[in-house]
Amino acid sequence: MSYEMRKLGADRYLVWDLLRETDPYYLNHHLFDTDLTVVEADRERRRAAGAPVPSSVAYALWAYGHTLGEFPALNSYLRLWPLTRLAVYHGVDIALTIEREWEGAPVILLGLLREAQRLSVDEVQVFLRHRKEAPLESLEEFAIYRRLRRVPAFCRWPLFQWVCKPFPGLMRNLVGTTAFTSVGKFGTTLTTPLSPRTVTLSLGHVERRPRAVPGAGPEPAGVEVRPSVWLTVTYDHRVADGAEIGRFGDRIRRRLETLA
Repeated sequence: MSYEMRKLGADRYLVWDLLRETDPYYLNHHLFDTDLTVVEADRERRRAAGAPVPSSVAYALWAYGHTLGEFPALNSYLRLWPLTRLAVYHGVDIALTIEREWEGAPVILLGLLREAQRLSVDEVQVFLRHRKEAPLESLEEFAIYRRLRRVPAFCRWPLFQWVCKPFPGLMRNLVGTTAFTSVGKFGTTLTTPLSPRTVTLSLGHVERRPRAVPGAGPEPAGVEVRPSVWLTVTYDHRVADGAEIGRFGDRIRRRLETLA
């Protein structure tokens, strides 16, 4: 089985009760200001060597997939019916949107980067490039999109609620185990999405900004203009606490700042 079912602990139900009067989606967001100097240096090294150059999105997906592999409880699905259970998945499948053009109009497809905890940056880039450049009719995501269009609108939501949502394995095949968005490539500095997932990572706009450079002591050595980006970790507070998300997001940031 590709997941493990767990009961929610008493402390999680306590948090759930406390949140009932605030936000029906139980969402919270943590922001992480990230220095991409090492990422940009790696891209420049590849460019100078004539090698393929991964995008910033590829590095972010690589860091996200590997970090989720270290925090398995966050790579999960909260099933509410027939019994409330947390399905903790084995393996990270990241859902992300793919914008293509069909019949003269843009269409949004849902792609799945499967087993992302095992992939290198180069393998992630191959996935992204294939989804961007391959003939539309050859993509599995496009075939699913066309099938869904044929289902009457009044049927889709009830079918999803009763046929899909009770089954964690089916949900994984449809929407992955987690989600990622990269609206920063369109110029958005940062975003706090309304996401139904346990965690979702959002990548903001990569831009050069002044940053304090660490020194040998407690004071910064100075200020440099460096490539920077805001990462947003959106999470379901019924499943995770802020401290755990803080450690999780900081690990993603450190991974991007060191490529280690």
